[in-house]
Order: sequence, then structure tokens, then C-alpha cells
Amino acid sequence: MRPFDPKAYEREVVRPLRGRSGRLPDDLLTRYAVDLGFSDAELAQRLAQVRSHWNKSAQSTAKSSFTTSVYKAFLREDEELRRQHGDAMSRMSWWRDQAAKRSATGQQRINELAAMLNSTFGDLGLITPGQLEAMREAFGQLGPSEVDAALAEAGVRSVEPLELPKTSGLSDTLFRRLKALLTDAEVTSIPELLHGKLRGFRILETFRSDPPHPLTADAVRAAIDREDRRSGNQPAREALGMINTAVTRDGVDLRQLTLHHLLDDVRRLRAGGAPAAALVRVLQQTGLADDEVRHAVVSVLSETGATAPTTSGLPEVTELLAAGQLFAAQQALAGITDADEAAAAKAAVDRHAERVRELREAAHRAARSGADGEARRTLAEAARLAADDEAIAAELRRMPLSPVADVTARPEGAGVRVSWRAQPDHDEHTTRYRVVRRAGRTPGDPADGDVVAEGAATAVVDSDVRAGVLVGYAVFAAAAGGAWSRPSGTTVEVLPPVHDVRLSVHNGVAEGTWKVHPDVVGVDVRRRRDGEAGDVSVPTNGTTAFRDATADVDADHTYLLTARYRRDDGTEVAAETVAVRHTARVAPALPPVSALEARRFGGGVVLSWVWPDDVRMAEVTWTGAAEGSRRLTRQQYQADGGCRIDPGPGPVRVQVCSIAPAEHGEGRSAPSALELAGTPPRATYRVERQKRLFGARTARIVLTCDQRVPDCAVVVVIAPGRVMPLRPEDGQVVHRATHDLGDPVEITVELPRRRPFWLRCFVETPGVQLVDPPTTQLKVAT
Repeated sequence: MRPFDPKAYEREVVRPLRGRSGRLPDDLLTRYAVDLGFSDAELAQRLAQVRSHWNKSAQSTAKSSFTTSVYKAFLREDEELRRQHGDAMSRMSWWRDQAAKRSATGQQRINELAAMLNSTFGDLGLITPGQLEAMREAFGQLGPSEVDAALAEAGVRSVEPLELPKTSGLSDTLFRRLKALLTDAEVTSIPELLHGKLRGFRILETFRSDPPHPLTADAVRAAIDREDRRSGNQPAREALGMINTAVTRDGVDLRQLTLHHLLDDVRRLRAGGAPAAALVRVLQQTGLADDEVRHAVVSVLSETGATAPTTSGLPEVTELLAAGQLFAAQQALAGITDADEAAAAKAAVDRHAERVRELREAAHRAARSGADGEARRTLAEAARLAADDEAIAAELRRMPLSPVADVTARPEGAGVRVSWRAQPDHDEHTTRYRVVRRAGRTPGDPADGDVVAEGAATAVVDSDVRAGVLVGYAVFAAAAGGAWSRPSGTTVEVLPPVHDVRLSVHNGVAEGTWKVHPDVVGVDVRRRRDGEAGDVSVPTNGTTAFRDATADVDADHTYLLTARYRRDDGTEVAAETVAVRHTARVAPALPPVSALEARRFGGGVVLSWVWPDDVRMAEVTWTGAAEGSRRLTRQQYQADGGCRIDPGPGPVRVQVCSIAPAEHGEGRSAPSALELAGTPPRATYRVERQKRLFGARTARIVLTCDQRVPDCAVVVVIAPGRVMPLRPEDGQVVHRATHDLGDPVEITVELPRRRPFWLRCFVETPGVQLVDPPTTQLKVAT
């Protein structure tokens, strides 16, 4: 059995799949690096090696997001294969059987292609009644039963073409955006987005899937909850949000939307002249049942005429503005012939364009004053409102991000760990950081020194730095394709203490080993016994070990290890002393976990760290809005892609300790700790209109918030007309006051008699996110 080579594996297996959407290749032997000549024992060893490599690479901050996405896809499919086949995967007989089936299937596909090219209708296996009648006329010498026998021999049957939906229920702009998001999320259909990989599904008459799942609004909300509980795949989250809005607010038929998405590429390829066989293969890749694939294709081939018109007039302009398509909305004005609609649409477009202009000017003022974060946030809002304006998008790409905060540099291992805190305008998926080192001072620009690292991580370990010198570190942030931010940095004298200290006792002699920076000139070891004032010097074996034959191993005492380095001026300087305790009949001290990091996803926090060698269990404790602790094995950590905890929305402090069994109980390492800032308050509200027989009509507004916010400024606006107000100035303020959010807050306002109008709330207190209810609660049309 040849050794597993991770570098060759990534070069030959992983890299060719980067950026590829849809299903992974089903060549499992190549994916798992398995040879059919393996024994069962060799198979078990190879599976452990490959899965370990996948877990480490999926969490690596040194690899590109395109590469880590392939490893994450491998892990997801591996979990599904193990769920389906269980222990069978640990036997070579299963792998040989899979290889044989795949070989036979590949040959069958070649044979089917040859049959499609040599038969008029064999590629579909279907014929419409009209085509069948033409065949009967062309072969008039044959009787009906002979024609039927010919059809049976050819494997072709007659079906009526279906009337399939030619619209999605969305505007063309929104549908194209949804389709792009599904491609980015690496799913081929909306059912796969909602429920994950399916063995197959049917939808032409009613939706059925294997395994059974519903295609309903509740299924959409359940998928949103699932994505909120796990990390990654932002396109899937955004696509689910669009579908949820379309189904719950706009009344779009989910089955119609799903079917139209499945057929969109089929119709496009058919218009380009693609043969029926190609259309079948495209639709088969979505997981649709094979008989429905062929029925759908023959129905599309039978279609005539243009598709139904999309939304036009004032509704189209309103939808385009809501989607941030300002240029498209301005162009749509020319197509409105009704004078009243044209005036209302032009007023809405002008207000939208004026808001974009105000935001750009505010961004320029903030940039001139050095407030990079505010400038970028404001310009990003302008770009959201005018997403089809490439000039604003280009300006946003050129604008630097805010400098990172709280840069620290401290010894870790034989190097220096540099860490920092991201700013609110830094995106966890697209922002990259560059760490630069320079001797004697902090670097002033991204090229002023040696580049230590560049990537998405918010902490790096510089293992190439010299010891005994003063160095400065600067961290720079940049968006994808954007300019580097101003520097944020610190200086540190590099004096790495000893690390990875291990104590053991053999035949009554205490022995110690450790690791230390190669520039060390010596390590002083002293022994301090409990209850005694003086220390005893212990001789060392070079700079990485000692053997103490004079110690009383049955008594508790402490070893003090101090590394010494030489500065450039020739003087010696000592690093921080490391104390390692020897407790009689207790296992050696455990090394702590390192590189502890945390990120919030949904309502929880995902922790990651680097495990020390030979440590198989860790304990996690946290304090904050909620307190708790949990233990997990290294295997659980790898299977889950980290450790997930639920500390609540506020600030939280986390500690992680290595755990191992000892002779008389349990040993644990010193804790590794970090603090994580809280999430911003998120407020929601609902509007309940109250009808009365006499007197003015009123509306009751109930606000709730997931966190307590004192003195929050709340504004309620009523805007006559058909266009939703985007800010308080777009309507009449009917309520303005401060409220203590946390418990439900009720506000009652009087409604106008003339309709239509909009009723909407705004929050003017910075940092509070307000989420609108469905449009049906805000818009009063009747």
C-alpha cells in the first residue's frame, strides 16, 4: 500500500473540482484514494487518513475558499454515504461492488447514446399523437396493430404533451437573481435547496420526493432555520429568503416556481437548437424522475408562441426599485403610457435617485474626514439601492475598509501570535487581511516589510521571526479587489518562552523535555519544593531537556524554566518563566489547545482550535447571557466541523481545556480563553388594523426586541399613494417617541380615511436592526 500524499491528492483530485457546481463525480475510488487491491485493514487506514485530511483542509485558513468548499462537499457526501451504507464501507467487497456497478453504468450510457443517434424517437421514448398520426400516413401500407407493434419494439409510447408554466410568478429580474443564487449554492433545484440531496422527485402533477418531503411554505421556513443553525453557504440563505418572501408575501405558487426553474435551461437550449437527447440529460441532472423528464421535454418541444408577458407599468418600476435596479427602473419609465401611472412611477424613481445621490455625497464627506468605515457603509447602501450602477460598484471596490481593531502580538510556541478584531464593515466571506512585519518599528504600508500572512483569518502565528529583537506588526484589511486599509499595529520584543513541556518519572528520576525557539542561548531550570524558600538549580541536557536524579518524586514541587536570548547589542535577556508542576502520582501536565477562534452563525457560536498531539478530549465552558459547558471528543469535533455552543446574543467569554485520564482521576491543561462581542439588537413589529363602526379607524403596532434597548427612538410614518416609504421623510410622521425595547411595546395611531396608503415604522437609534412585517400589514389598499 502506497503512503497517502496529501499534496498530490489536492493537486490531482481536489483542484480540478474548484468552482464546479452541481453534483460531484461519482468515482469513489479516486475520491477516497482507495485501490481495489487493498485489504480490509489497509482500507480502514486509508479511510481514516483521507477523512482526517478532509476535516483539516475544510477548516484551514491558509487555503482558498474555492478549495475548502470542495473539501466541505466531500464531507457532506461522506456523511450521506455512511448513513446509507454504514459498516459496509469498511469492507473491500463493497468498494469492488461499487466499482463494478459504475463500470456497467458507464457502458450503458454509451450504449444509450448510440441508440439515440440511430433512432428518430428513441432518445425520448415518447411520441405525441400528432407525430404518431404522421407516421401512420407515411407508412400507410401498415395496419394499426403493426404500427403499435413497431412502437413497442422501438420502446416508444404515445403521450399527450402537458401545458407547462411559462412564468415563475416573479419578475424577470428577481427570477434571474434567484437562479444565479441557486447556482452559487451548488444545488440544481429548489427541492434540493429545501431538503438536501434527494434520491429523486416528481412534480408534473403533484410534488412527491424520495425520501418523502413537502414542498410548502413551512418547508421553506424549516430550511431557513436549518441554514441559520450552521455555517457557510450564504447564497443558499439569500435564495431561501427570496423564496420565503415570494411565497408568504406575494403569493407565488411554489410548485409553479420550482417547475419553471427546472424548465428554464431546457427552453433556452431548445431555442438554441439543442437536440432532444441533450435536453433530457440536462433535466436528468436535477433529480427529476426519468419518466417525468421525458414527458417534460416532449411537452417543451411541442410548445408554440411566446411566453406570457412579465410585469409592466408602475408595478414593474416598484419591483425594480425594491430589487435595487435603478437604471432598469429609469428605462422602464419610457414604456408607461398611462399618465397617472407615469407620474407616480417618475416620482418614485426621482426619490430613489435622490437618496442614492445623498448617500454618495455623505460617503465622500466621511472619506475626506478619515471615517473609512462610515464612508464604506454609506456607499454600500447607495450601491444596494442602485445595484445596476457599475460606477458606484467600482467606487465601492476602490474604497478602503476600516482599519482592524485591537491588534495584539504575544509569544506562542516558537513564534509570535498576531491577532486582531474585525470591524463591522468587514465581511467574513470576502474580506482578506495582510500581516506585515518589520524590525524595530510598525510598518507604515502593505509593502513596508516582510509579509507574514494573507487570508481571511483574524489571527496568524509568525514562526519565522528572529528572537531577541524588537519587531513591529501591522495588519491591513481589504475587500475583494479593493484597496488596503490604513495600518493598525503593535510592537513586541520577541522572547518566546519554552513550550510543549512534558514531565515524566522513570525509576525514581524526573525527566523533562520542551520545545524552544532555535535562537535560544540557554534554558535555566530550577526546582522549587512546596513549603521551601530556596530553589535548586537543575542541570540541562542542551537546551531542550533535563534529567533530575536528586528530586523527591513522591513530593510535590515545581520546575521553573526560563529561556535566555541574546540581543543585537550582545546582552542577554530572559523570556517569561514557565512553571510546570510535578504532583506526586499525577499524570504529566497537558498542553493547552491553541489558535482558539470563534464566529457567530445564526443564534449560536462555532468554536475552532488546534488540538495538541495525543489529546483526545476537551472541555468548553462559557459565560455571558447564558452560561454552560460541554465536553467533546476529537472525533466529535472533526465530524461536526468545530464546536457549536449557544451563549445568547450578548458578549461571551469562552474557555477550552485539554482533558485526559490520569492515574488517580483526571488531568487538564491550562485554559485557552477568548472574548466575543455581542450581536446587535434585532427588533420586529406587527401591525393590527382595528375597524370601528363609529369614529376614526386606528392601527395597533406591537414592537418586540430580542435584547433590551433603553430609550430607543421609534418613528411611525403614514405615506399616501402606492409607493412604500423608504425613510421617515417619505411620509407623514404620526408618532415619534423613545421606548424601552425588550418587553412588547404597543403604539396606537389614527389612520387616514383616503386610500391607498402605507404604514411603516423606523428606528433612529444607531445599532438597532428593525425587521418589517409582511407587506400585507404595511400597505392599505382597500
